[in-house]
Amino acid sequence: MFRRSGSFVCFFVEGPGPEALSDSFLEALAQHRFRSIENAAAEQTSVGWVTRRDPTGDSFGREDMDCDAAVWMRMRIDKKSAPTKWLRVHLQAADQSAGKKLNNKERKELKEDLLSRLLPRVLPTIGLIDALYFPERRMVMLFGTSNAITEAFRSLFYKTFSVSLRSADPYRLAMSIDLDSTCQRALDSVTPIEWSTNRKSGQRLQTAPVQPAETKELEEGNTE
Repeated sequence: MFRRSGSFVCFFVEGPGPEALSDSFLEALAQHRFRSIENAAAEQTSVGWVTRRDPTGDSFGREDMDCDAAVWMRMRIDKKSAPTKWLRVHLQAADQSAGKKLNNKERKELKEDLLSRLLPRVLPTIGLIDALYFPERRMVMLFGTSNAITEAFRSLFYKTFSVSLRSADPYRLAMSIDLDSTCQRALDSVTPIEWSTNRKSGQRLQTAPVQPAETKELEEGNTE
């Protein structure tokens, strides 16, 4: 699943996470598995679980998901839609045949008729998105960063396991590793850097911290 380049986002499971690769875990995946829309006669989207060995979602083997400390999960998103240009050409042809521009009702009926004849022959687009679930850390790494993918994954995860995913921030990521007490205290004392926006360029500029007066005097005063 790993590529030479790519990006990912991290989430933390809110509350007790699902028991990895248990019977209930696999049953939950099967209940929300991917379902084909190849023969659908309407525009629609299908989202569900599959595995790396079975992209149809018909089976969920432990050996296909076991990745040592993590569980290899895969979400499939299929979307079926009619080609926009194809519809536009047929609608324009209908206008010319009628000798006038069709009204809204006529265009709607024609579009529905065209879709009913076209869509059963149109194959959906397929998207496969991988994720790693670390049960001990209650963390999920999702190898997809678009809003559509992250929202679809969070929604499917919640429907499957009845637990929410919360976006990881630098603080929570740092606290998820084994830090000693000194590092934890240092992390708790850190404050965010303030940023301001340059209205002309749109760039975000770092606000320099205010230097204490006595420190500035020591640095500038005794130079001999």
